[in-house]
Amino acid sequence: MVRFIALLCFWIGCYGLAAAQTDADSTNQDPFKNDPFFSKTVSSFWDSDSTAYANDDRFLDYEPRVFFNHLNENGLDDKGFFNAGPYGSSALYSVYPNLPMFHFNRVNSLFLGYRKDRMQWYNSNSWLGIPSVQMHGLIGYSVGQKEWQYSLGLEKLFGRKKHIMIGGEYHNATATDDEWRVGLNETTLTAFSAGYDYLDYYKQTGWGGYLVVRTDRYLEGGIAFSDDQYKSLQRQTDWALFGAGNRYRINPAVAKSTTGSIDTVNIASLTFSGTFNPKELLLGNNFSLSAHGLAEFSNSKLGVSDFNYAKYTGQFTSHINFNRGTIFKYRLRYSSITGDAPHLKRLYLGGIGTLRALPYKSMGDGNQMLLSNVELLFGKPTPNRSKWIDFDDLYLSLFLDSGWVNYESGLTNAANPFAELHNFTIADLRHNAGIGAGTNFIRCEVAWDLNQPDRAPVLWFRFNPTF
Repeated sequence: MVRFIALLCFWIGCYGLAAAQTDADSTNQDPFKNDPFFSKTVSSFWDSDSTAYANDDRFLDYEPRVFFNHLNENGLDDKGFFNAGPYGSSALYSVYPNLPMFHFNRVNSLFLGYRKDRMQWYNSNSWLGIPSVQMHGLIGYSVGQKEWQYSLGLEKLFGRKKHIMIGGEYHNATATDDEWRVGLNETTLTAFSAGYDYLDYYKQTGWGGYLVVRTDRYLEGGIAFSDDQYKSLQRQTDWALFGAGNRYRINPAVAKSTTGSIDTVNIASLTFSGTFNPKELLLGNNFSLSAHGLAEFSNSKLGVSDFNYAKYTGQFTSHINFNRGTIFKYRLRYSSITGDAPHLKRLYLGGIGTLRALPYKSMGDGNQMLLSNVELLFGKPTPNRSKWIDFDDLYLSLFLDSGWVNYESGLTNAANPFAELHNFTIADLRHNAGIGAGTNFIRCEVAWDLNQPDRAPVLWFRFNPTF
């Protein structure tokens, strides 16, 4: 019990530090600039007042950068833990290894290291006297794998406003494609304390290069090349603070064939990204929306590649504050794969982060996927005349999750990602519904499977919002 209390205090303290990164003059803040832990002195965190705008008349006007700092501080991973990670960075971030520099999971066990994040706009220091060149990378030791993992890269910013970034890196580290389902730091907390680790992992070794371009506020896009070997990883620990039992899942193979699992594959790919409003700034006093698209093309003509496929993903997210203390949230995500993709790139739904009343990834191994999440939040308004909820206080939620996964053999020889979508009907969707209550740091949710109402409800304790 003492160890648990100490661990909980440590995480709460670190979360508090990360969440306190509101700039004292938010109107001059560049919305693309993240402020990871090591970019500020410790004392500066305690100088930040989260209620600095409580009685500020600017809160009543169209001031998106002020609203951004308050609207989005509602999860363990949202503001980054020591580093920004994939949640505060370009949509291309997870083309390369993406796990935090401190983490715990079933394949690495305890991992301790140091990371300086890639694809960040906040740092333009000179390196070796070269203006606007910054190093990034990772060095750390995996207790489970009994090995050092690393990445090493360079970036250079171009242009008068430094809105063009060119970079590259070499890496040999554990990675995941599931960071959009559940937070990476959240996973460390649940795995370490109770043995719940929902991500699937693989070893990624190779190199890549990227170009990222942004505007002042609302647009960011880029292209990334990667030439990697992906290797399956075995479960290395069943330990948890409260005893894991059989709660740790078997980590799946990176690919499968008619004769069994394939433990090593080579993939060379180009990935294109485009994002509107990546930081979810308000577009008016009472609403925000953001959208992004990713297109990944793998082909043996690009390098040593065992698979030829194209994977397309698009996501739309909106927040509407239509009544004082009431927020309507919506997410729509669609993915499609043409050609032949390995197991690690296939599409799955179910469980945490998607359809909350179903077993994890119980709908899957498909090449078409549609996900819809609707949430209605009710809470105490901020201490001013604005309508937005104060997430530091308790709020309630109602939600509806809907999803569909399908394998369409016609897509293996198609070029159009929507070629077989005409076979989809609304009746094909699975639906879950539920209620929840929580604050910035922790939330409790209960979900029911509407397609099988006799199934027992599922209880979740989350440290991040679902989206």
